[in-house]
Amino acid sequence: MIINLNLRIKLMIILALAVTLPLIGSSYVLINQAEKALMLEKESKLFGIAQALDNSLSQDFDVLLKPEEQSFTRDEKIHLLNTRLAKVTDEIVLATPGVGAGYYSLELDAIITYGPSSEYSYTIGQSIGPEHRGREVMATGTPLAVTGAMVRGNILNAMVPLIRNRQVIGYTWANELTESIWKQIRAMTTVMYLALGIALAVGLGISLPLANQISNSVQRIITGLRRLRDDLTYRLPETSAEFGEITLAINKMAQSIMNTRSHTEIIMQSMADGIITVDVEGRITALNDAAFTITGLSKDSLGEKLISFFGYNSSFSDPLLETLNKGKIFIGYQVELSRPDGAAVLISVSTSPLKNGKDILGAVVVFKDLTERQKLEERVGKISHLAAVGELAAGVAHEIRNPLAAISGSVQIVLEELPPDNSSRVFGDVIIKEINRLNSIVEDLLYFAKPSKNNVTMVNPNELLQETLTLLTPIMKRNSVLLQQELDPSVSWVYVDSEHIKQVLVNLLLNAVQSLPNQTGKIIVSSVSAAEGVKINIEDNGTGILSENLPRIFDPFFTTKDRGTGLGLAVSSKIIEIHHGHIWVESKVGEGSTFYVFLPYGNEDEYPIS
Repeated sequence: MIINLNLRIKLMIILALAVTLPLIGSSYVLINQAEKALMLEKESKLFGIAQALDNSLSQDFDVLLKPEEQSFTRDEKIHLLNTRLAKVTDEIVLATPGVGAGYYSLELDAIITYGPSSEYSYTIGQSIGPEHRGREVMATGTPLAVTGAMVRGNILNAMVPLIRNRQVIGYTWANELTESIWKQIRAMTTVMYLALGIALAVGLGISLPLANQISNSVQRIITGLRRLRDDLTYRLPETSAEFGEITLAINKMAQSIMNTRSHTEIIMQSMADGIITVDVEGRITALNDAAFTITGLSKDSLGEKLISFFGYNSSFSDPLLETLNKGKIFIGYQVELSRPDGAAVLISVSTSPLKNGKDILGAVVVFKDLTERQKLEERVGKISHLAAVGELAAGVAHEIRNPLAAISGSVQIVLEELPPDNSSRVFGDVIIKEINRLNSIVEDLLYFAKPSKNNVTMVNPNELLQETLTLLTPIMKRNSVLLQQELDPSVSWVYVDSEHIKQVLVNLLLNAVQSLPNQTGKIIVSSVSAAEGVKINIEDNGTGILSENLPRIFDPFFTTKDRGTGLGLAVSSKIIEIHHGHIWVESKVGEGSTFYVFLPYGNEDEYPIS
């Protein structure tokens, strides 16, 4: 009766905690995330307004002043600039009530506009203090969002540097009073807390009455299990409802254990997971075939102590020895196994004591190799990430293309109207050149988002490499690159779009050339026949890639170059992905990088790819 009472109390506590803790925990996370999301949304909106002001200022502040006005005093210049820019500022901020925005000039060290001007015109001409974070924005040329007391009061302020001809000439800002933001957050959290309270009341009202009913049924099962522990011939009495299914399952399990005990060794050897058992002294008493393969142990290991192979402080042997000595059980505990041959393998370990009734016979560990699963998870995560970015890229590219066409047409019409010797034509030519460059980026974005149909044919990988290297021979000679080829003649032909794959190889080789040191650069290009496809390796002894940059190098617009769009590797990754292959890199700073491209064997039925 005391045991049953304790069980009932425990069940009540457990059910109460099972209802309340997840609700409280999830509500806390949701509220916290909602607050962060709102703040991020506010920052994004404010940065957008500040950027709009930046875009509205086509050149720099001096261009807005006539030649005769260049010699005016500081106050006169501020007044003139305010007159010409205040309307722009007001039009932008009036569309977003509660937001203040404006321009700041570094040269004049003064606020040029502050909209709405009807409220903040008194600030025109003022300088920000030496501790104002706007000075950090102008010093670093980096956008910044901060909260605190500023010219307007306590605000969330998003600041964007005004950069013209690679020089910071000031900054734009957009801000909103923090009291307004927190008022929205409080309204949101009030609703969430009210919903949490109702959910808790309903959950506890339903769960607690069930505790008494469950405890009685559980107690009967516990009593029966205690007898089964010593006597597998015993059977639990039948009961009704769901617990009747449990007792029936337990009885069947007891019978099954009796029937299959003689097949234990066969089952162990058939398992894909490794199994090792040790006695009370830590000596190995049994291993299955998977254990031999994963750990590198041999059958001669039987009878030897586990620590003689892996040591007292091994991440593999420690959990098993702790289970043996303290009875602690590990479930799905991930460790790195150092094999006797020096190789390291990531495995999942589960341990438990080996018992015969109440007697401890030793301990058992069941483990599986997670190396391939880890690689697959990383690859799947990367593909999912790129798919999401691709959708975004398509939308951005389509939105940019039409305005670019309009700008290009307008500039060309203006150029046609200008005399050939007009000095302004050079600016039009620059605009056309940059528009063409943007169009090239847009085309890359569109291809990254949705690759076009491929002209798939049967291609010899070695011949494709030779053709690509021939194209790049002049560049390599100009950069004094030592090229080494190690092409496997046994590689099989693959079904690919040769031009697209050539595009990938050209991109990887150009990146390798650009990373090489002067006069001592070396590139090794090799092909290797694999079980299910062909692997192409491009190795260089260049500067290498920082470890923190490695996970991002295939992301669109990520680049460490002074000039570049960051789309080359992203498009290359997309091309390899649609060919059902994969691309990855290994790199050490100061030693160089190796890019690997795997192309699987295919057939005509799988293509063309769209």
